[in-house]
Amino acid sequence: MLLTILIIYMMPISPVAAKSDYYSFNDATNNEEMKLAMTTDWHVLHYSAKGNELYQNFKLADQNYLANKLLVERPQTGYQSTSTLRQVYLNAVNDRSYLINVNNATDELTLWTIFMDDEHLNYSHFNLLTIDDQDKVCQQIMMARPKQGYDAIETLQAVLDSKVNSILKQKVQLDKDGLTIVYAQDDTSENVTKNLVLPIVGENGATITWVSDKPQVVKDNGNVIRPSADKGNQMVTLTAKISIGEYVETKVFSILVKAFSPSQNAFLKELTISSGTLNIPFNKNTLSYIAHVPSTVGSIYIRPMAEDEKARVTINGKATTEAIKLLTGVNTIKIFVTAEGGSQREYTILVTRENAPSNSKDTTASGSPETPSPEIITINIESSSGETVSKTAIKRLKDADGSMRDEVILTEKNMLEAITKLKEEGSDQARIVIPDSHDRVKQIDISMPNSIITLLKNNQLNLNISAYHVKIDVSKYSLATFNDNLYFRLIPLGEENDRLKIEERVNGEFMDQEITGSSFSKVLEGAMKIETNMQNRPVTLTLPLPKDLSEEQLNNLAIYIEHSDGSKELLRGKVIDYQNDMLGLQFEVQKFSTFSILYLPKNEDVEEPTTDITHTAYIQGYVDGTFRPNAPVTRAQMAIMFARQLTGNAIPQTKATYTDTIQHDAKDAIEFAKEKGLFEGITATNFNPNGLITRAQMATVAARWIEKQCAVRPNVDFCQPTSLSAEFKDVSVNHWAHKAIHTVNDCGIMIGTTALTFNPEGYLTRAQSVKVLNRLFERQVTIEHQQPIFKDVPSVHWAFYEIQEAAKK
Repeated sequence: MLLTILIIYMMPISPVAAKSDYYSFNDATNNEEMKLAMTTDWHVLHYSAKGNELYQNFKLADQNYLANKLLVERPQTGYQSTSTLRQVYLNAVNDRSYLINVNNATDELTLWTIFMDDEHLNYSHFNLLTIDDQDKVCQQIMMARPKQGYDAIETLQAVLDSKVNSILKQKVQLDKDGLTIVYAQDDTSENVTKNLVLPIVGENGATITWVSDKPQVVKDNGNVIRPSADKGNQMVTLTAKISIGEYVETKVFSILVKAFSPSQNAFLKELTISSGTLNIPFNKNTLSYIAHVPSTVGSIYIRPMAEDEKARVTINGKATTEAIKLLTGVNTIKIFVTAEGGSQREYTILVTRENAPSNSKDTTASGSPETPSPEIITINIESSSGETVSKTAIKRLKDADGSMRDEVILTEKNMLEAITKLKEEGSDQARIVIPDSHDRVKQIDISMPNSIITLLKNNQLNLNISAYHVKIDVSKYSLATFNDNLYFRLIPLGEENDRLKIEERVNGEFMDQEITGSSFSKVLEGAMKIETNMQNRPVTLTLPLPKDLSEEQLNNLAIYIEHSDGSKELLRGKVIDYQNDMLGLQFEVQKFSTFSILYLPKNEDVEEPTTDITHTAYIQGYVDGTFRPNAPVTRAQMAIMFARQLTGNAIPQTKATYTDTIQHDAKDAIEFAKEKGLFEGITATNFNPNGLITRAQMATVAARWIEKQCAVRPNVDFCQPTSLSAEFKDVSVNHWAHKAIHTVNDCGIMIGTTALTFNPEGYLTRAQSVKVLNRLFERQVTIEHQQPIFKDVPSVHWAFYEIQEAAKK
């Protein structure tokens, strides 16, 4: 357009050539002299003043170019006519028109329009940009334009390439930084079981291609082919190539693809007997059955069929094809199912063979003593107040060696009756009361099919098993994640020989490792071995204490635990009322085996370490020197950690306002946390101290803390929102903790378990809670070399430095 206007102003309106003096144009010897001639004698060069005005507005680089053209293309005889001079000038303007337009562009839109109609520059990279980014480049080119204008196409091309390349490289880097693999629900980089979502286009427009180093396990498109159990888990490296044009970055991801595990299915799908009928229809979740056969049946065949053909089934330890001989009376037949992966399940059939008529003989077991019929004892199912809400039966059996054992039989009918009455009474506890056998019974087996566990869970009931030798309290929160048949086997170790053997093992343990501040004295009577399949969930146990203990002895008791996995544990329990005039020692465990009560006095000359208030250790380990980083956190434990931090471990004593914390060790901490507005009870009267903390609950407590801190200290780091805001698929806008979850995520205190999920109902582990609290408490976590405080948290543990900081005094 500029060039067109210039030509119009230069063209004469008549073909008659103007008479002019060309002396200044012919006499000029350099650019400066030629530009002076072009300015002084403009009427020779331009037909009108408008043409001269246009020239005067050209950038210096363009004026220099035109002046140089008039010099180098001047005839040897000089300019002899106006038309010759003007034609040389016009040709020079034509040649320079592109740069003249670029140098005279007044805004980025004008420059972008020039670029769109141009073939002078290489726009291959420029065309890869979005319109907004092209506009940004045009703006940057104008800002970088020299005052005298761009002097050459090459200079302009270099500036264009520099600006475009900078944006392209930034886009590739941004897409690299933001690139993540999207895992299926419940999968992580260390636990891949389903197909991956591998992005192929970045948010900034980069193209992403993937290469797997093990395409037989993970294909380049993210499809996962899990290895068989014999090949084991496979570590796979996925390399992403992120590119725009010639700009390429790579990003490497390492993932662990889990092999198919051997089946853990230890269920039967069928169970029949050759004679008689099972008392209830077979259900794979029901483990105990009863059958009766006449005296004429001397043996029967049991036909169990496993759901999984790879599972192994034995009957009383033998092959399933053998006939089982029956004695008169009760015969215990145990069907043991072992899954391919090692899981085991035991089904029991109590087959009663009737006594032979008085005029006949039992020829099946001639010469062998008959097994007496089992003693059936009715026991109560009670509410928390002691009211009987239902009844069930115990079968007291006498084994071949003369020892007696009890089998507690619970049916859905009993439990449904109990639940109806518990609701009427407003009780949240089902209590199974097993009477005292005066040490005649050496083993108590308590089995509950999954259907009864489901009833307890659906009705939010706590379970209490109260026997003479032990009380077992299983909270509804521990039951909430339990999805199997439940069994407890209680074996009192009341013989003097049992006590001496335990004492010998304890002495050896105390010699092997120093128990600071204590000196072992003796093992008290009342040891108990407990076997159960409820592992890794908090369960409260109470063992009865001898009646003749002094006050000093009561103040120096401990629980010595020998776990079935070989580990040992030493706990200081709490003395409470057990029953009538008997006291008990209460403690919480998550693993089971043998529990012994020790008299373990503290040395008087051992001084307790003083607490440095400036650096409070808000977490502690266990007596055995462990921290148990993967154990879940209870509501009471979380309240204790907040209270320790806020009071410098000087938690004030107060009166309990919740009925279920009156005798709880964390009573004062719970009341302090409540007063500070961090915790609330689950009802007006119950706090549920042993309930496990979920991620949503932790987010709620953390959000309350953040709100209080930011109100008075707005410059704290976590008061400044980060760029982590995200919408989680598993946290709907109607979720009760939706606001809190997004608060802690925005502040970087808690992030999702994946890019798209938060897992609000997942339980928080001790290690995870420490990481969250360190940020809330603004603890400075250092990564300098440190001696591990806990023996189960080595320096290579992911939360090592976090835990060290929280426990350091």
